[in-house]
Amino acid sequence: MSTTAFTDVTVVPMDEERLLEHQTVLVQEGRIAECGAAADVLIPIDATRIDGRGRYLMPGLVDMHVHYNTSPPTMDPSFGVLFLANGVTTVRNMAGSAEYLAARDLIEGREGFGPTIYTAGPIMDGRPPVWPGSIVIETKEEAERSVAEQKERGYDFLKVYSNLTLEAYDAIIVAARRHDMPVVGHVPDRVGLQHVLESGQASVEHLTGYLPALVTGEAAGTTSFQRTLYALEHGDESKIPILAGWTAESGAWNCVTLVVHRRAARGRMSFDEERQRPELRYLSPAYEAEWKRGLMPGDPARIRPARRRAEELRGKIIRALRIAGARLLLGSDTPNPFVIPGFSIHEELVLLVEAGLSPFDALRAGTRDAAEFLGALDEFGTVAPGLRADLILSEANPLDDVRNVSRRVGVMVRGQWLTDAELLSMLEDVATAAQAAPGDFGNE
Repeated sequence: MSTTAFTDVTVVPMDEERLLEHQTVLVQEGRIAECGAAADVLIPIDATRIDGRGRYLMPGLVDMHVHYNTSPPTMDPSFGVLFLANGVTTVRNMAGSAEYLAARDLIEGREGFGPTIYTAGPIMDGRPPVWPGSIVIETKEEAERSVAEQKERGYDFLKVYSNLTLEAYDAIIVAARRHDMPVVGHVPDRVGLQHVLESGQASVEHLTGYLPALVTGEAAGTTSFQRTLYALEHGDESKIPILAGWTAESGAWNCVTLVVHRRAARGRMSFDEERQRPELRYLSPAYEAEWKRGLMPGDPARIRPARRRAEELRGKIIRALRIAGARLLLGSDTPNPFVIPGFSIHEELVLLVEAGLSPFDALRAGTRDAAEFLGALDEFGTVAPGLRADLILSEANPLDDVRNVSRRVGVMVRGQWLTDAELLSMLEDVATAAQAAPGDFGNE
């Protein structure tokens, strides 16, 4: 039985805010076999030793909102490399199909390369659906049939979306309870935040519903988008603690994805500037072409103050949620415009700290708390014996600065150790393949 030993390392266990210095961590058969003081842990003579002196070992990150692509134009194998090279060892895929179930099974069976995948089924939306491939739900019968099918096929979650009617949403919730399926997703425009929270939706994505809930009256508009714009100028901030209290009481989690809001705004203001980011070399030019079609250019003089105000309000909501005891999850919503797989999760960590979270709280949202949400605390999320060996070894203390997570020495995924040199080589291969790919999905 082969063993890997991280020797004399400082462990960042993420079960609580603490450091365990001068530890040895043994990994066998893909799991953490032992973790203890270096002087007390016996290392097998044939073990592969990884020098941990002056280094920090923490759990792998979980990106709790991705659209995991596994072959162009819908599934891109490079995503696995991009995630793992950035220490993302688990993802929650937020719109699924049979291909995603197959990819999940291949990775779990060690025949595929990439992070462990949890996946929602196809998006459940009203008429007209926002995205192609969504399942339109309008009746109780359609809700029951779709929920039962998704349960049988093995999806982990049901994802609800913006155009559902109140009746359809309630039918999905009833069917989900019957089939023991968690419901995640947006706050539908015709349902509203309070009803979503009272209905027991497990997670709310992108803080949808929160800004619209700050305004009332016909002048605010009828759609969530109209009400969000109105809230930027006329929102009643005194409602924020009330909304946070409702959220905490309901037990709902929020995956706030601040990075996708920021990158979309910057892309509309200065697309040509954003496209100079070095990480774009890892994606096919087809992504850039798709983003350019989808991003409406805007006047920076109007977008910039609106973006600042939206970020200010979202920051206040996040701080209120934390004060109220509501739970947060780390997520990016990659690959939306300029939200690059793997790289964007490090941007999100910084944005969460800027919004008022401590480095520990931001990291916990993507390690221990993510595992709790997924019902997998006995599988991953902390550094402890018996758990899956998903680990990041970094050069500096991540609890001092979340940017230190990206100062990797290497990443371990399900017990497989990948050095920084190996990861850089993989990234170069991804970049070479990406730049040789067709420049438009429609040409493939």
